[in-house]
Amino acid sequence: MATRINDDFGKEVYLSAGLDEVDAAEVPICCLLTGFDTVQVRTLSAAFFAAVENAIKVRAADGMTLAGRIRERIVDTTGISDAKKLADAVSAGHRSLLGRTLGPPDEKLIAALCESDSTAAEEYVTGITPTTRSRSGAVQMATFLLFAAAAGMKHVLVFCDQLEDLANSGTAKAKRELEVERFRDLIVETMPMADMVTMVVTMHPRAAITLENPWQLADLPSFALTEQNAGSTVKLPPLRDTAQAAQLLRPYLRAETKPEATRVWGDELYPFTEEAVSCLFNRSLRKPRDVLRKAHDVLEAMAGRNLKRIDAQDVIDFFDVTDPVPTGIGRPIGVDWTRE
Repeated sequence: MATRINDDFGKEVYLSAGLDEVDAAEVPICCLLTGFDTVQVRTLSAAFFAAVENAIKVRAADGMTLAGRIRERIVDTTGISDAKKLADAVSAGHRSLLGRTLGPPDEKLIAALCESDSTAAEEYVTGITPTTRSRSGAVQMATFLLFAAAAGMKHVLVFCDQLEDLANSGTAKAKRELEVERFRDLIVETMPMADMVTMVVTMHPRAAITLENPWQLADLPSFALTEQNAGSTVKLPPLRDTAQAAQLLRPYLRAETKPEATRVWGDELYPFTEEAVSCLFNRSLRKPRDVLRKAHDVLEAMAGRNLKRIDAQDVIDFFDVTDPVPTGIGRPIGVDWTRE
């Protein structure tokens, strides 16, 4: 979704939602990706830095980074191509802000982002120490938002994965509560984030229980799965049946198999038969990740045997060797295995 949004700054997504061409062009948006982990990204500032680093370093299929796309848009809209003049135009955005800020932006980051050579920004963020990332990543985020605003971006989506790592038992309760408070201090009350950022987070049910109280005390929007929150929350249930498993597998298999082989067999599930997918689903935990992982393992093993097709017996034989206990068979249908 982030790639789809950044390809044309949200135009195609707007059109698919029912807006017309004029409305779709009126409010361009871009999307940043980040996530918590238990090793390096354990604070909100570190998560912000990871989002900026992703925008600067990760290249799409056409070889462009999000930062490069934004720079091109600034050049197109302002007619300015000189790096120093571009940097001055971006910095001017900070002076026009009304409200509380984190202080001056990172001028070195602005200068690097405005260079025509994208490696300048890559080298700059690579040189920032882990301590600075953890403590001052919000400054880099605010700086990047000024850069996006200069290109006409009204909104920036931040997709944040694995909020459960903030709620894990290895994080002290006081630190966890402090980081939750920072969600409010930085995203809700500090410019330019308060005006521009919408954050979408993912978490396991266990994390929701752990974070619920500090989240409420910080007066952040509720993530309770209630009818009142239906417009802002999404529950991702386990896969229901073989049809959903097949739908999940098709794009993976298209990427992993040669087009000519698929055409010969006339089957989007190639090299799996439908019975093999059903067997694979029954041996899974109903989680998309688990289905994909098991499909990959089976595919690798059967490729080693040079099989042209993978049928149900092949899947059964594989799991009888690698996993003697049928992990999916016989489990109660009503249990939500995503809570494991």
